[in-house]
Formats: sequence, C-alpha cells, structure tokens
Amino acid sequence: MLENLPEVKTVKLKLNDVNVNCYTAGETGSPVILLHGAGVDSANISWGEVLGLLAKKHRVFAPDLPGYGKSDKPNVEYSLRFYIDILNQIMDSLHLEKANLIGLSLGGGISLGFTLQYPARVERLVLVGAWGLFSKLPYHLLSYWYTKSFLNELSYKWASKSRRFVKWTLINSLFGNPNNVSEELIDEIYALLQSPHAGKAFMSFQRSEITRTGLRTKLAERLSEIKKRTLLVHGSKDTTVPIKHALEAHKVIKNSEIYVMEGCKHWPQKERPEEFTQVITTFLAKE
Repeated sequence: MLENLPEVKTVKLKLNDVNVNCYTAGETGSPVILLHGAGVDSANISWGEVLGLLAKKHRVFAPDLPGYGKSDKPNVEYSLRFYIDILNQIMDSLHLEKANLIGLSLGGGISLGFTLQYPARVERLVLVGAWGLFSKLPYHLLSYWYTKSFLNELSYKWASKSRRFVKWTLINSLFGNPNNVSEELIDEIYALLQSPHAGKAFMSFQRSEITRTGLRTKLAERLSEIKKRTLLVHGSKDTTVPIKHALEAHKVIKNSEIYVMEGCKHWPQKERPEEFTQVITTFLAKE
C-alpha cells in the first residue's frame, strides 16, 4: 500500500492579502480537502502519512490554515467565522465547486461550520475528534479563565524549552501507543515551538470562541441540521475530545456512521494511517 504513491506537490494560493500553502496529490477521483488541527499543527504534521494514500483514489488538497505551517500568519482574530470564510476562498481558488471535507479537531469544527453555512459545496463530511461536537469544555469556567490569562501564552514558552514535555504531551494526549511516537516527530514539534508565532493563532481562536458560559459558535446545537452523509472517526481513548461526544453526535446526525479506532487517542490518522485511509476510502466510495 505504501508503494507507488502519487507525488505530493505544493501550490501557493493567494486569498486577498493572505498567502496559503497547500499540498496536493492525485489526478483522478472526487476532490478531498484535509483540514488540520490547532496548537502548532500543520497540514504536513496531521496528514503527512495519509495524503498520498488517499490520493490513490482521490484528488487531495491539504492547506496550511492561516496562522499555521508555511501559510501567512496575519494579525487577525482567528475565529471560526474567519476560517470558514478562508475555506470558501480556498475552494474558489482551487476551482472546486464542491468537495469532500475531512476535518481533524479544529479542522473538524471548520468543516462542521462550513457544511452548515455552505451545504451545496460539501459532498461528504468526515469528522475526526472534531471541535464543536460539544457545547462546553471539561471544567469549562476554568478553561475560560486559562485562555484569558498569561498562563496560556506561558505554556507555549515553557514547552519550547522542554523536549521532554513535548514527548509527554504526544504520549498522553495524542497517541494511544507510546511506541508510535517517533523521535523525528518529537524533534519536529519541538522545533515548531521555537517560532515566535507558536500557538498565537490557536490562542486567538480560543479567546474568540470560548466564552464564560460556553462556545461562541454553537455547532453542537445544530448537528441535527446536517443532511450530508457523515462519518465520525474517533479514537477510543481520546481525552481531548472524549468519545462520548462522537457517540452523541452520531445519534443526532441522521445520515451518519461512526468508526471507533480502538486504543487511539486524538491523532488516529497519524497513529494508524493505513487503517484510517481504508475506512475513509470505503466511506467515500459508498453509493
């Protein structure tokens, strides 16, 4: 399965005053847009292992969202509304009338919001540990005050000085099997934390979207409005977005399926990419 994968290329998209870096692969099949998560994530980090695999049957596009990766990092409010508009512009720039959306964490929230706002542009929806499946965070009031305080920014600065902390975070929050955490990945994340922009986009997003009483953009309350065929992929041990939220969403989204990746946490696509790709490919191929 790893042999003869389509070549991954890079295209630069100009969206008004924002330059967006986008990886693309595959020449045939329905278009798929992969949207990565938050923190110090990027398209390559989230989707590096699955982009080529999916491209064997689809035209795949994986943008670095503004504020992340090799895309611009403008001084704006990184709200969910901002990213939904960016995705709309990305599709226009790529000349895609509609596409399948696969969103991880933050990318899942963007995909949810986009599907609710622009349903005609979405073929099918795949949510992976998605932001917005819940209306409040665990210990919500404490999380709210944390995002507003200096401690949020301080945590990134502290993490940038400790490779050991990066490894601990990957093992405790993102990977179910510690043996799947490579030294190369630890080094990559650690290097990203050295950037002066590290965490700024996500901190802005948190301050925009997390209010004292709940999430500003109320996606969870509107899940029943989604009519597109939807697949929820979730790690059984995900603590960032507990699996109960995916199970509840599956009950509410009428035309939905759920696939639980046993033993995985918040990065199932990175921990077991071949299994993940097979599940996605099968779902997208269904009549």
